[in-house]
Amino acid sequence: MNNKRKLLLVLPHFSEGRHYGSMSKVAPSLLPVSLVYLAGYMERMGYPVRIFDGQVDPMTDLTIRQTIAEFQPDVVGITCMTPMVVETHMVAAIAKSCRPAPMVVVGGIHPSILPDDMIQDTNIDVIVRGEGEITFHELLEAWPDKDPSEINGLTYRDGDQVVHTPDRALLDDLDVLPLPARHLVNYEGYHQIPDAVFAEPLREILTSRGCPFQCIFCSARFISGYKYRYHSPNRVLEEVDLLVNRYGARQIAVLDDNFVVDRQRTIDICEGLLRRGYQKKLVWTTAARADQVDFELMKLMKEAGFKLLSFGVETGSPRLLKMIKKGENMDQIKTAVEAAHRAGLKVRGTLILGLPTETRDESLATIRWAKDLRLDFAKFSLATPYPGTVLYDIAVKQGALSNDWSRFSSMAGFADYDPVFVPEGRTPREMASLQKQSMREFYMRPRQIINLLKNVTSWNDIRMLYYGARSLLLKR
Repeated sequence: MNNKRKLLLVLPHFSEGRHYGSMSKVAPSLLPVSLVYLAGYMERMGYPVRIFDGQVDPMTDLTIRQTIAEFQPDVVGITCMTPMVVETHMVAAIAKSCRPAPMVVVGGIHPSILPDDMIQDTNIDVIVRGEGEITFHELLEAWPDKDPSEINGLTYRDGDQVVHTPDRALLDDLDVLPLPARHLVNYEGYHQIPDAVFAEPLREILTSRGCPFQCIFCSARFISGYKYRYHSPNRVLEEVDLLVNRYGARQIAVLDDNFVVDRQRTIDICEGLLRRGYQKKLVWTTAARADQVDFELMKLMKEAGFKLLSFGVETGSPRLLKMIKKGENMDQIKTAVEAAHRAGLKVRGTLILGLPTETRDESLATIRWAKDLRLDFAKFSLATPYPGTVLYDIAVKQGALSNDWSRFSSMAGFADYDPVFVPEGRTPREMASLQKQSMREFYMRPRQIINLLKNVTSWNDIRMLYYGARSLLLKR
């Protein structure tokens, strides 16, 4: 008989309508990677686990209570990103009102950065800061008989005092972690954006954690760190085998912040894919830095089945590129995009409007730059100062920051509220209008329309493209 405590892991509902506004019907819903990793580790340690994903499971007071009543978890673990703070508190309150009340543990990027704020909610018993696998396991092994102060990476209340134990060191060897527990999620509920889908079924994989670069807008470093840590090529290929043979993958989206940091590892993975013949069965998408790829590497990636690379283009202003500490210049970005096209890859660029001190001319230069680069696809986000970033500190000093976490959306130009951050001398209305203008100028061109139509793999893709075009053409 298994006497281990039962764990219900919850990703709160993410309001696509609130976050994406009129673009909500084109919004992606992705595998909750942190939860399936955590679930896989806890299952290996003998714990019965269930995942409740608010992206695909209807999340109401009733459905949460029904799930808890049926599964009777001893612990409810909630992962929280900044736009989900309100929903996280809601789930914690519902869980604590059930009888018997489970222990409520919250983790994820927002509570890791702002644990003092989150722990004020008495429905939350403990916060797991940073990478969760080892800390969560040690907490459950100790609770309730042992002193949690000996466990690194925790925040909790001890009477009227808030206790923060020392930070936990990051895992050096990711291969010690088991394969993610994908069997606990309903894959049919997830979907990517149309410009990232070339074949279905699409499955996701995470092959590394951490990024050694210093971009001022990235909050992920607070959890995954600046040291690049990765699964070995053999471990990656083992997971690919599983995705193909058990989950029917025909496309794999690599969710790494930056797949190509270790060049030799990238080569080894590509050669392993070729040896297995997966270039005949799979297409791949991933993200990379422009200064870490070249024609020869991208040609090999293309041969191994890679279809699309996403580059962080960010801005068309050399001044702003330096200010955000991107560590690249515009010539490097242009060279990488051209080399990717010569290698036969499609290129997606991510760009940011409304960076600190940005002028209107610089915003317009960013839109022109995306078109001049001849990107196949592009996403224009509004600068959003998430906690834990240098951008957040700048916004706080500027006095231009709302603490309404539900409005922390990079797509506010399509929503019914103002952007959470606006550069000095600019207006919310201007920035919202520019975001819609950028997408309209980029996509309402014959070349881009053809690119999107070539990607259609289902009637759902056509539906999403229709709603996307309608959103671009509507006045705010």
